[in-house]
Amino acid sequence: MKNLFKFLMAFVALVMTASCSSSSPDDLTEGLAAGTVVKYNVQVAAIIQSQCLSCHNGPNASGNLRLENFTQVRESAQNGSLIDSITRDTGDPLAMPLNGRMPQATINVILQWQTDGFLEN
Repeated sequence: MKNLFKFLMAFVALVMTASCSSSSPDDLTEGLAAGTVVKYNVQVAAIIQSQCLSCHNGPNASGNLRLENFTQVRESAQNGSLIDSITRDTGDPLAMPLNGRMPQATINVILQWQTDGFLEN
């Protein structure tokens, strides 16, 4: 039941975040309430699940990059590959996800997670 609650809260956060957008690099937290500390299990996991896991899971993960759990996602963000891929311009062949750039507000959640120190819970 606790996991269901966490999933629902993450889904609500994703929906609320995705409904906003910004092209301003000065406002990296648009869509987040002031003072919100971003955590993997609260906000980021739902983004990864909806935007990345269709390609980045299992033994045949695209680019040999698996994003199935906190440790894998954190390592990818820390080494820069996740952040680089999601912040590339639309049309860049290395931009992810392949089906189109995520809304800036969604990207901002991941950037804020980085700023907050890649917290899990």
